[in-house]
Amino acid sequence: MARLRSWGLLCFAVLALPGPPGAGAQDDVSPYFKTEPVRSQVHLEGNRLVLTCMAEGSWPLEFKWLHNSQELTKFSLEYRYMITSLDRTHAGFYRCIVRNRMGALLQRQTEVQVAYMGSFEDGEAQQSVSHGEAAVIRAPRIASFPRPQVTWFRDGRKISPSSRVAITLENTLVILSTVAPDAGRYYVQAVNDKNGDNKTSQPITLTVANVGGPADPIAPTIIVPPKNTSVVAGTSEVTMECVANARPLIKLHIVWKKDGVPVSSGISDYSRRLTILHPTLSDSGFYECEAVLRSSSVPAVTAGAFLAVLEPPQFVREPERHITAEMEKVVAIPCQAKGVPPPEMAWYKDAALLQLEKLSRFQLLEDGSLQISGLLPDDTGMFQCFARNAAGEVQTTTYLAVTSIAPNITRGPQDSTVIDGMSVILNCETSGAPRPAITWQKGERVLASGSVQLPRFTLLESGSLLVSPAHLPDAGTYTCLATNSRGVDEASADLVVWARTRITDPPQDQSVIKGTKAVMSCGVTHDPSVDVRYVWEKDGAPLGPESGPRVRLDEVGTLHISQTWSGDIGTYTCKVISAGGNDSRSAHLRVRQLPHAPESPVAALSPQEKRAINLTWAKPFDGNSPLLRYVVEVSENNAPWTVLLASVDPEVTSVTVRGLVPARSYQFRLCAVNDVGRGQFSKDTERVSLPEEPPSAPPQNVIASGRTNQSIMIQWQPPPESHQNGVLKGYIIRYCLAGLPVGYQFKNITNAEVNNLLLEDLIIWTNYEIEVAAYNSAGLGVYSMKVTEWTLQGVPTVPPGNVQAEATNSTTIRFTWNPPSPQFINGINQGYKQHLEVEPIP
Repeated sequence: MARLRSWGLLCFAVLALPGPPGAGAQDDVSPYFKTEPVRSQVHLEGNRLVLTCMAEGSWPLEFKWLHNSQELTKFSLEYRYMITSLDRTHAGFYRCIVRNRMGALLQRQTEVQVAYMGSFEDGEAQQSVSHGEAAVIRAPRIASFPRPQVTWFRDGRKISPSSRVAITLENTLVILSTVAPDAGRYYVQAVNDKNGDNKTSQPITLTVANVGGPADPIAPTIIVPPKNTSVVAGTSEVTMECVANARPLIKLHIVWKKDGVPVSSGISDYSRRLTILHPTLSDSGFYECEAVLRSSSVPAVTAGAFLAVLEPPQFVREPERHITAEMEKVVAIPCQAKGVPPPEMAWYKDAALLQLEKLSRFQLLEDGSLQISGLLPDDTGMFQCFARNAAGEVQTTTYLAVTSIAPNITRGPQDSTVIDGMSVILNCETSGAPRPAITWQKGERVLASGSVQLPRFTLLESGSLLVSPAHLPDAGTYTCLATNSRGVDEASADLVVWARTRITDPPQDQSVIKGTKAVMSCGVTHDPSVDVRYVWEKDGAPLGPESGPRVRLDEVGTLHISQTWSGDIGTYTCKVISAGGNDSRSAHLRVRQLPHAPESPVAALSPQEKRAINLTWAKPFDGNSPLLRYVVEVSENNAPWTVLLASVDPEVTSVTVRGLVPARSYQFRLCAVNDVGRGQFSKDTERVSLPEEPPSAPPQNVIASGRTNQSIMIQWQPPPESHQNGVLKGYIIRYCLAGLPVGYQFKNITNAEVNNLLLEDLIIWTNYEIEVAAYNSAGLGVYSMKVTEWTLQGVPTVPPGNVQAEATNSTTIRFTWNPPSPQFINGINQGYKQHLEVEPIP
């Protein structure tokens, strides 16, 4: 059973044709043009062109377009032809062909002209003329339509025609009887009056030779003679020109004659031009100009040309719009035209040129009529007579119907089955004369004929019926009626319309975790009378028993895949095959799993930052599910792994780890996380050690205590381990007298295990400032806060001064003294001791 693709809904209007020409059998109407196109039209490059073929007649009307007799389109229902952006290659002659069942017609052509302007071509740049002769300077060539308006310039000044200067109809500049001042640079400015473009040519340098010689007379010569000219009668005017040179120029005289008789009217431009207004046939003839040098014995010179006034063709006799003739008889279709020159006659049947020299039954009569002998049914159709000459063309049309043959359906409709929504053609090809009119009916309802056209039912040019698209209610019996004046023939057929098989529950894109089950549905609605077969494909390859026990197709077309893995990833297509149509739908299966470990992790010291390590890696396979984050772990000095960064952006492949401790070693590893979970850790990076730095904190708990009057004990504890920044090598103790501008003294403890020092050889009873700093291989660290301490007190080194004793009575002695200077007390003065010795009295 044939399966047809639906091409969409064809909509037509039902035309009421009020008595058109060319009425054929029953209600069929042959095509005819409502209007003819203009003979010529001018458009600008880049503009849009829309050509229309305004025709009527029985439906369906079909149209075809020609350009310069070459086929542009095939026959279609489109009566317009559009060019969205014209260029000069689109110029030429366009015409359309319209046809229906009755025949075809050729439209009168229209000439499309495209306005454009190119650039001037390189031409002659130097030109020389002898003194007194005529200088003929032709305008440089330029491609343009229409021919541009040209203005001549010399050394920047516009040139106007005068008694010595002529500008011809071809824009040639002629300077008569040249003199030395005529030398110079000449150029033209061209303007296209349709698109406004203007161009300026390169200059032509004119030199005048033989200046200074005798100014002898120069005999008349015709520089620009008249040209043979053709013009259509009724044109506003026609001009012939004649440019002559002589010396002295003032004595030159030009006389115009027609057929030897002098002409006095219409002469202008110093007698160089003869203009004839509204030329008619009587103006045709031989025109000549005569150049005479007055008061001279030099002979005159003449030149002439023919003027032909043309008349477009006009019909003297035309055929009736409808001609009926009997089979095997002879018919003459009249067509006679006049014009100047006499027009050539051409005949077309159904828009095809009749090659009369090859058709023995067809003869072109002397007056232009067409005679057909031994008429056959196939001679029925549209005949066109074209009359053409150089002034134009005209055409006339008739419909020839060969009678006396009853209708006969040569290829009738067949019982057909079509799927809902698709198209079907019911055939009805006929013979008969006149050509039978076709009517399609379903029951008593007329669906299509020459005057009836319902939506979705199209009467084709062959007589067949196109139903597009067909629907379930269209099922039934269809009858084709073929009718002409000799009778009726009919044929019927049944049309069955099946409900279209469609996938109504298609498979859906889905994502499953590796090892789980995937289920893809393929629910179908279909006509109960048809069987349905399911075929599943994966990435275009059929799935069958060879796919393994994991893949199973159930009776309703659902596909089951168990223990899914990465090999199951792909596009799955369910194809439904049935007599009621085929359908297919696809879905993509994605199998997700844990992401792989990040690849090639590398840790290296940051070249830009201290106490920082750059960690880089390559993005791993994401497990068919977008990565959510990375987790970075660190091992410091071979300690157990701990989480360093719990959520690193999944789009990055590097991170800078900051805040690390100098002189410690670090090792890193990382893993990727997606929506399935956390993948395996990468391999460990090489261990990276940060260089040592001087200790960043001072020793702790620094205390000082005086031990003797010349020594102080210093004690401390090491800096916190996190600030040692390396292996401690020892300590530096610096001390000085408190409050005095004196320099520090230093002590170096080269054993980091020692945490005390006795400062000796100090000054008795003196206050000292003391600081302690640790050092390692990288240098000296931070000094501690200052502590102050005194040495112990010493014995005063100077006695009291000015000691005196005075007896105040017999039992009392008063002692007086001056205290010693505080700087010699070496401590706090706590009092004085008296030592009294009693000497015996002799």
